[in-house]
Amino acid sequence: MSKIVAVAGTSHSPMLGMEPQRMWRLRAENDADNDYDLFDQKGDIRSFGELVAAAGGRYDDELSLDVWNEKYGNALACVDRLREELIELKPDLLVVIGDDQEELFTPRNQPAIAVYYGEKIETHKPIDMGNALLSEVQHNLGMDGEVYPAHPQAALHIIKELISRDFDIATSSETETEGGFGHAFAWVVGRMLKNITIPMVPVLINTYYPPNQPTPARCYDLGQALAEAVDSLAGDLRVAVVASGGLSHFVVNDELDRQILEAMRTHDETTLRTLPVEQLDSGTSEVRNWIAAAGAGRHLAHRWSTYIPAWRSAAGTGVGLAFGLWS
Repeated sequence: MSKIVAVAGTSHSPMLGMEPQRMWRLRAENDADNDYDLFDQKGDIRSFGELVAAAGGRYDDELSLDVWNEKYGNALACVDRLREELIELKPDLLVVIGDDQEELFTPRNQPAIAVYYGEKIETHKPIDMGNALLSEVQHNLGMDGEVYPAHPQAALHIIKELISRDFDIATSSETETEGGFGHAFAWVVGRMLKNITIPMVPVLINTYYPPNQPTPARCYDLGQALAEAVDSLAGDLRVAVVASGGLSHFVVNDELDRQILEAMRTHDETTLRTLPVEQLDSGTSEVRNWIAAAGAGRHLAHRWSTYIPAWRSAAGTGVGLAFGLWS
């Protein structure tokens, strides 16, 4: 039988896709323009100006280019470390837990949990966002339209086992003609593990879009069920589970982020199951992917984890960059 030999967690932010001088400044400008909803640490929508006023200068010392460059360098070093240590563990299969942001699914059909069992993994080409810089960043995050190996036999086994454990799983065996997997999955195979050929089973959780986002407890249950499914998977495969995304953004909630990483470090199931859903909106919703991975890796020892609160504006916007490995 097969077994999970590693659980990894990795952020996949555009702030990892290009040096701060260009990308971090651009993202801060987008925050100020309110291109998207900004949720404060309590989960309430605030204007950029309201967040600046509430911060009272707390983040001013975090906004120099020197600080940004140091954090950027530390984050990329974590990505390289994850890559090297995952390769050393010699996994035969990746189970990547990520979220879809209207790359495969749309409001016409938005499953809470889905498993892909197609013959190949094709990543989405860069999406035209009216900005050449953002297109370049998407490419740097792995969205390149390339084709990567899937593992339909393993995926079908996982689907069967999840259904037997009372999960009503949506499935997909192909992508749209002009579409493909988004950055949650492209980051893992097209950037972090670039040029390393390991078949992947994508598990997609609807973290972003109400009204059918799974609860933290359901995500943890999903992780446990995935581990049980892997245990009965034929082939004596060494399986690595990778949580892609998060932690908090677009407003950094460093207190919540540290609580989550500590709970994962100590296998504090109760904390992970009862995280307040009102704080898991927008990008912070991707914490659900980490919770599921924690459920899958509850038998594994914490090897290391790093947290880098990457503030990019006086409003406290940015991303809680996080990386970790359990084996």
